[in-house]
Amino acid sequence: MKTSNIVVQSTVSLLFVGLLWGCARDESQSQKAPKPKPVLVQVVEVQPHQLQSTVEIVGTIEPKVSAKIIAPLDGAIEELHVKENDLVQKNQVVGVLSSADRLALLGETQARLERVKSKAEGNPHSNQDDAIRNELQRATEDRDYAQRLFLGTPIVSPIKGWVIDKPIEVGSVVSAKQLLLTIADLNALIIRTAVSELLLPKLRMGQKLPVRLDAYPNQQFSGTISLISPQVNPVTRTGEIEVRVADAGGRLKPGMLAAVTIVTERRENALAVPSDAIIVRSDGQNVVFVAQDSVAHQRVITTGLITKTHTEVREGLRPGDKVVVMGQELLKDGIPVKMQQPKRNAARTGDNAGESER
Repeated sequence: MKTSNIVVQSTVSLLFVGLLWGCARDESQSQKAPKPKPVLVQVVEVQPHQLQSTVEIVGTIEPKVSAKIIAPLDGAIEELHVKENDLVQKNQVVGVLSSADRLALLGETQARLERVKSKAEGNPHSNQDDAIRNELQRATEDRDYAQRLFLGTPIVSPIKGWVIDKPIEVGSVVSAKQLLLTIADLNALIIRTAVSELLLPKLRMGQKLPVRLDAYPNQQFSGTISLISPQVNPVTRTGEIEVRVADAGGRLKPGMLAAVTIVTERRENALAVPSDAIIVRSDGQNVVFVAQDSVAHQRVITTGLITKTHTEVREGLRPGDKVVVMGQELLKDGIPVKMQQPKRNAARTGDNAGESER
């Protein structure tokens, strides 16, 4: 009996010693395991601001009022009083067109006159020959009569404006309905373009729109909607609009490419984060990482309006949260982070000016 008690006590002692040795070993191993190194991240502080989504519509600058002067009949340009860039008045005669009949008659009478002159010059006694003198006089009178009988057709400008196209010169032979001149009022320039029928309800007459031109990339122009088509093209599902462009400096030219920006949606006091900061999980949820007390915390968010660079966050964030915008791909929930200097209101960048979506 005494021997069995000794065995039991020895066994308990051994178990206790083994337990102590195991705990000491685990503690030693835990002390040797390296701590996770903080991930260097960049954050932005989320604050409420105005967020808007825009669409950019491309069109061409053209004059609102222009006139194409065409030849009323076959003939030749006898006189031309203007050149490109000249300002002309309404009803001003800018040239004279000789008809084919007039040209034929003038040519015939002039040729006859030249023949008589040659005949007179070849006759040394022509000054004394009454018949030659009479013939020369009749030929001259016929030529002058033909000039008075068939007057040239005046070319008249129907509007006040500038000559922007002149594909003819004096002596040019033209046919009926051929373009002679193009006159345009450069004080009334418009952008005529087509927009989706889905955008038409967002537009109104007199609405101000920013205009961007490739020719002047560092300048901002302003436009005003002057016409909204009352019908929609059933094939393209678009409606035409006209935007009148203000150009006090005379820098805009017909034919220039222009882009009009239309606001499609706007949010006041919206929380938004750069779209690149959002990670889409395999289950379809959108998450971001918020840096707090040097630790990354994963947040599931509900998104709203999306612009070219930013996304509205309706649920999951609060004003002042520091959202990770660089290095978030390396993060897990609870991992330590080292923050760079926060960029206050960075989510505001670009959205007040209107992000473009082509």
